Amino acid sequence: MYSFAKVVVGAIYRVLFRLRVEGKENVPTDGGVILCANHRSYHDVVVLGVASPRNLHFLAKYELWSHWFFAKLFTALGGIPVNREKPSMETLKRTVSTLKDGRAIAIFMQGGRRTDINSDDVKSGVALFAVKGKVPVVPVNITSKFKLFSRVDVNIGAPISFEEFWDTKVRTEQLNTIAQRIVDAIARLGEKSIN
Repeated sequence: MYSFAKVVVGAIYRVLFRLRVEGKENVPTDGGVILCANHRSYHDVVVLGVASPRNLHFLAKYELWSHWFFAKLFTALGGIPVNREKPSMETLKRTVSTLKDGRAIAIFMQGGRRTDINSDDVKSGVALFAVKGKVPVVPVNITSKFKLFSRVDVNIGAPISFEEFWDTKVRTEQLNTIAQRIVDAIARLGEKSIN
């Protein structure tokens, strides 16, 4: 279902917007990986899914599962529900298990939509997932006003490894430092976009 939706929706988005993707080669072809992006618009989910060469499991707010239809749809598409205010141990276990199964997960760094990349909004959950799952993080910057026929720039950066933390007891300050490195990489990628 995911692959079919990606082809159909991707074709529609390429008509509605001028989608430009750079750095697809930076996404590892196999093994667990996290694609971590900024989040300015509802369109970002679709754009990231279309831009990625791999099928993605999105972490998304659990409220999206409140209606039976959307619950079935998001589950079929590989979504993972998360309570953004109080993430559960179940979410951590499921996310880490998905990564250890060699799959790709997509996370929006700031936990919700923001017009700017602000360090104060950074959530350290992605750092914890990367360390516990022992996977690299690929930073992604999405830039667009998402007006009809406007340009959408997706810049995919080189994977960042945090291997030095994999087999250690990671402290909160270290997770915050890792998260900051990721958000800084996402912000730098945004400087490549031409609006």
